Amino acid sequence: MKMKLITLPNIITLGNLLCGTLGIVSMVSLQSAQALHTAFVFMLAAALCDFWDGFVARITGLYSSIGAQLDSLADLVSFGVLPTLIAMKVFYLAGGTGAWSAVMLLIVVCAALRLARFNVSDDQKSEFVGLPVPACALLIGSVGWYFAGEAGAAWPDYLPWVVLAGGVVLAGLMVSPLWMFALKFEGFGFAANAVRYTFLLMALVLILLFDMAGIGLAVVLYILVSLGLGLVRGRRNR
Repeated sequence: MKMKLITLPNIITLGNLLCGTLGIVSMVSLQSAQALHTAFVFMLAAALCDFWDGFVARITGLYSSIGAQLDSLADLVSFGVLPTLIAMKVFYLAGGTGAWSAVMLLIVVCAALRLARFNVSDDQKSEFVGLPVPACALLIGSVGWYFAGEAGAAWPDYLPWVVLAGGVVLAGLMVSPLWMFALKFEGFGFAANAVRYTFLLMALVLILLFDMAGIGLAVVLYILVSLGLGLVRGRRNR
């Protein structure tokens, strides 16, 4: 059976891959503050491509197994490798020293595991198991943006350990069994999408109030809302 490699959704997915790669290049070649800002911009562009490839595939019917695999490969670069580099840089900007930044490699490892689990699951349609890889990456990227703006600030001695702990927690959330709601709309009616519409409205307010840092706060809100929904569902099932 002949499979088409070049389709519109696949081209958009390759845009995701290229943006992630350019973000990695910026982390390697640019100075600290500029690198973190540039990397986050490329990460945002990759996230837009990640959204649009699926949307275009749905409206055109151009689904393919190659597209699904290509999407995961691109996500591993843009939302696995790139945020790992950002997290390592943040550790050093926070005052960290030595090889402790290697702890952040858990991020790319858990991102790979999370993507592999998603690829073999057929029950993650309206909900996800574990924190989605792009959400984790955007939170890390927004933290990097904040630290770049505060370059040269005097941080408390314990902050590097807080940064490491945060990286470990985020890595753990990606491979956790926790259910998180998906931003996949069931039509456009409010009743079936009340949580999604409400979350998007609150996320928009956070971004308007806090600029790029609001993106990270929106991800934190997403995690809290998902945990809250899980608790409510658990009580109902008792």
